[in-house]
Amino acid sequence: MPTTGPIILCVEDDALLREFLAVEVSQVAGPNCKVIEACDGKTGLRTAREHHPSLVILDLMLPDMHGLAVAAGLSVLSRPPRVLILTSSASDATLSRIPYTPIHGFVLKTHGHRAELDIAIKKLLAGESYFPTYILARIDAATSDPSHFSKVLTTREIELLPLFGYGWSDEAIALHAGIDLKTVASFERDLIKKLQLNGERELMRWAQKHGFADYVFEPRPPVHAHLAEEDEAPGDLA
Repeated sequence: MPTTGPIILCVEDDALLREFLAVEVSQVAGPNCKVIEACDGKTGLRTAREHHPSLVILDLMLPDMHGLAVAAGLSVLSRPPRVLILTSSASDATLSRIPYTPIHGFVLKTHGHRAELDIAIKKLLAGESYFPTYILARIDAATSDPSHFSKVLTTREIELLPLFGYGWSDEAIALHAGIDLKTVASFERDLIKKLQLNGERELMRWAQKHGFADYVFEPRPPVHAHLAEEDEAPGDLA
């Protein structure tokens, strides 16, 4: 008999915890749900593309890539799933990025309990979100500094930060982002100024240190990373 319930993907490198999650999720989501597993980020993304899960339960600290990078990959699928982070720890730098990432729930293994996990699963399957008060308090604390990037950068600047973190050329960034060279240079100057850095190399290191540039999930740079300047003489017209 075909599965009529939701498909739930558990991305966790601890085999014992994956086994527990499979049992727990089946009890919470009902007998008709299908639980599938992945032990790392790349396998999780490939499995999600193949099976189109409704919910992904995702660890942050995977052996091959950061969970936030996996969440970013899931968000661009043709049928993006709801994403519940279930992790043992999270730095303030990671938590400060949560409001700007495509996740819908967060539970700490070391702080939460079984009933809280069950509530989170039910809420996300119902299309809602779940962020417990202890996580919201830590996010508020992590982003309370007036100089925090969320306070000084625009949404577009935050979107472009990873490309500067990968050390791409201005030409590659322009082609990938669909903007011209002068606009790329303007974004770079503004980022350096707002983050109080000293040049493009510091900007690259800042983006890497704060988790914006995960090389495992780096998009393929444009092949033809060469653009003509706007003031270049036009060619002959046919």
